[in-house]
Amino acid sequence: MELINDNASIDEAQEKINNTTSLTLSLSTECDSSSFNHSDSLDSEDLSDTDTTNTSFIKEVYNENLDEAFKEIASIKKKYNYIGMDTEFPGCVYKLKTLTKDFYYKSMKDSVNSTKLIQLGISFTNEKGQFPDKYKYHTWQFNFEFDEEKDKFSQDSINLLKNNGINFSKLKKNGINQNDFANKLLISGLVLNPNIKWVSYHGSYDFAYLLKILLKENLPESEDEFIKTLKMYFPSFYDVRMMLRDNENLFHGGLNKLISNLNIERKGINHQAGSDSIATVEAFHKLIENKEVTEIEIKKYRNVLYGLGLGEDNKNTIKYINMNNVENAKNKNNFKQENNNKKLNMMKSQKNFMYNNNLIYLQQQPKINNLIYCKTLSFPYAFVNSYQMMRNNILINNNMNNINNIIKTNA
Repeated sequence: MELINDNASIDEAQEKINNTTSLTLSLSTECDSSSFNHSDSLDSEDLSDTDTTNTSFIKEVYNENLDEAFKEIASIKKKYNYIGMDTEFPGCVYKLKTLTKDFYYKSMKDSVNSTKLIQLGISFTNEKGQFPDKYKYHTWQFNFEFDEEKDKFSQDSINLLKNNGINFSKLKKNGINQNDFANKLLISGLVLNPNIKWVSYHGSYDFAYLLKILLKENLPESEDEFIKTLKMYFPSFYDVRMMLRDNENLFHGGLNKLISNLNIERKGINHQAGSDSIATVEAFHKLIENKEVTEIEIKKYRNVLYGLGLGEDNKNTIKYINMNNVENAKNKNNFKQENNNKKLNMMKSQKNFMYNNNLIYLQQQPKINNLIYCKTLSFPYAFVNSYQMMRNNILINNNMNNINNIIKTNA
C-alpha cells in the first residue's frame, strides 16, 4: 500500500477502467489506480455543471443547528422510513501496488481510516417513493468539520466539491463534530433499526464513512468483519448499483445517466450530498415502479454492497486480478531489463575508459631499464619500468577483470 502525497492530486486522478463489463464497473471504483472523488459514481461530462434548481426542501445542517435537525427528523422517520443516502469525501488517498482478492476493501479501508467525511445527505420517502408533504424539509445535508491545512485529501476531489458550491471556510469554522453527530445518530432511531431502509448508489464508501463515525474508531481489519458490523448498525440497506448489475440497459454509466434514463429531474445542486441522496432514492423507487427490478432481485440484493462480499463478481474479479498481475510483472521485468542494460553500458564505458587511460599512461613513460612482460585481459602485453608501475597496472587489470565478470553474468 502506498500513501499518496497528502495534499496533492493522485497520479492519473480521473482515469478509469473502460466500463464494458460488470467486472470493470466493480473494480474501476473509488480506489483502483485512479483517484475517487464522488464524481466517479456520476458522469464525467457533468463534472463542471452546477444545477441551481430549487433547494428549499433541503436543510443545510452545521454545528449550530444539529440538535434542531435531529428533532425534525424524529417526527417523520416512522412514516417515511426509506432513506436515500449519499456522501461527499476527500477522495482516495491510498492506492494498492499489488491487486489481491480483497484489494477493493483494503484500499477503501485505508483511505476511509485516514480521511474525514465532508458531507452527508439523507432524504426521506415512504415505501411508495413519496416525499413528506406536511413538512418543510424532506432532505438534510450535514456539513462536517474539515480543515484543508490539517486533513488529508485528493486535490482533484476538493476542487470538484468547491466548484459545486461546498464552502470549506465554513466547514472549518462551523462544521459538525463527528463524535457529536455519532452520539445523536445512535439515539435517533435511524440506525440499529430494521424498519429503516437505507438506499445508496455504489454505496460502499458512503456506508464505510458512516460506520467509522459510529464506531469512533478505524474500520474492521477484514472485509467479512466489516460486512457483519455494517449489518448490525444498518440492518436493512440497498445499493442501487448492485440492483442494476444484470440490467444491461441501465447498468453502464453513473447516477446522472441513470436518472436521465429514468426521466428523473435533478433537484438541488449537482454533486452535493443532499441532491445526490434525492436522486438515489428516487431512482430506487422508479426502478421498482417500472419493474426494471423484480421483487426477487430486491430480496436477493438486500444488504449487499456493490464490489464487496456477495456483491463481488468473483469469476471476473479473479480474471481481472490475474490479467493485471501478469501485466504488472511484464512491466516490472521490462523495467529491470532496462536498468540492467544501463548498468552494462556504464560498465563497458568504464572498462574502455580504464583501458585507454592505462595505455596512454604507459606510452608516456620514459625508457625502461628492466623490461617485464605482463599479460592482461584487455591487451596482450603491457610494459612497466618499475615495481610500483607493475603493481598499479595489476590493480587496474584486476578491476577490469571484475567488470568483465559482471558483464558476462548479466549479459
